[in-house]
Amino acid sequence: MVDLDDSTTFESLDPSGLHRRLQGLPAQCRRAWDEAKKTEFPDEWRQCTGVVVAGMGGSAIAGDLAADLAGPSSDTPIRVVRDFDIPGISANRASQPGQLIIVCSFSGETEETLSMFDQAQSAGAAMAAITGGGALGRRAAEAGIPVMNVDAPGEPRSAVGYNLMLLAALLDRIGAINISDREAAEAVEAAESMVSQVGIEVPAANNPAKLLAADLVGRLILVYGGGNFSGMALRWKSQINENGKSWAFAELLPELFHNSVESFPGGPEIRQRTTALLLKPHQTTPGLQRRYTVLGEMLDHSGIENRMFTGVQGGPLTQSLPMIVLGDYVSYYLGLLNGINPSETPSINLSKERMSASGHGRDS
Repeated sequence: MVDLDDSTTFESLDPSGLHRRLQGLPAQCRRAWDEAKKTEFPDEWRQCTGVVVAGMGGSAIAGDLAADLAGPSSDTPIRVVRDFDIPGISANRASQPGQLIIVCSFSGETEETLSMFDQAQSAGAAMAAITGGGALGRRAAEAGIPVMNVDAPGEPRSAVGYNLMLLAALLDRIGAINISDREAAEAVEAAESMVSQVGIEVPAANNPAKLLAADLVGRLILVYGGGNFSGMALRWKSQINENGKSWAFAELLPELFHNSVESFPGGPEIRQRTTALLLKPHQTTPGLQRRYTVLGEMLDHSGIENRMFTGVQGGPLTQSLPMIVLGDYVSYYLGLLNGINPSETPSINLSKERMSASGHGRDS
């Protein structure tokens, strides 16, 4: 039986020290925000009418989280593309006038992301790159495309703070969102407060992340989010998959009321093993608040275990960073409780090897 209050657990199951990278997320965010100020961008980007964030996995999640920061009040639509191609552009047809394409890859070697970079460059699109180096960093630098460097250790998903804050700073600079230095500092402080509540040194009896992880072992996990926690639901889902080595799926409000609620009454054997996690922003519209309330009532009526997690008081970024911290630690402890090194991703690595060996990649 894995004991999350025993220091030897972390020594044996987490030899790379993923918990230290989780603990360092607030400092990572602060450093990235400061570093972002050093990058120069063309003045005409302030007239940008739309943003595409192109990436995969942990690098693309930052785009979802940044789009949540913009919210419905932004005049600049932000969309995330996870694919080999960006719809609407080609070598023979440039992107929409005023559209900025931000290509994100932690390693700089992601096949799909490089394909989108080459496509956008061939189309003559306005571009920026957020990367830790690799081929993407080299190609962008050679083309004179602004590069924001991700300087964070570990796996791509552990660099989410750096990716998010670089992207948020860029979007703030071009007027797509509005985040002041004071707001960024408040958000980092809120993240530090959450770390102090859920870190490995906090006993399980007083640690909400350890307690939740223990309850999730062996469960089918549904993560629900809406408003400025839509991207957050995707982040929690992917972290539970990668760190927790567990089945998890994400659904968004209000869309789920038009399809997935119909499945709640069926399959008693599934309902008994399912836990729904509802991530709710601190401030919501009356319509969205009503839907969270009704969702909880319907889950209760169907006998599906569910928990509600509400963002801390403050602006979108102040709510976002501590919720990232909480989800990351829950997924980390879940991996340990499953008896598996949470930082390793053998199935992801195997899938990449098989696609490379079989020549199924689009660029092969």
